[in-house]
Amino acid sequence: MSRSGVDKALYDIVADRQARAGFLSDADGFLDRYRLSPEERWAVGYVDLPVLLECGANPMLLWGMWMTFGDRSLSGYLSELDGNRTLSLRKEPDRG
Repeated sequence: MSRSGVDKALYDIVADRQARAGFLSDADGFLDRYRLSPEERWAVGYVDLPVLLECGANPMLLWGMWMTFGDRSLSGYLSELDGNRTLSLRKEPDRG
């Protein structure tokens, strides 16, 4: 696992408007800049918060992703972490 790569990618998406735009327009190209395992790459590209949490991502960065792409409610965030798939941003990148 490359937790620092996951955290760096999440931080850039949350904190940098230009990076976020790059992620939204070309997730695969954006993720090429980070050292990620295939599972991590898939989880970031799919914005799969439960899997990212299992990978050891910083929970505050996951909260930032939720605040950026979710409904901004605590109940929605906790529900998402419990496995309820509610993010409308989700796209299915290649898993492999």
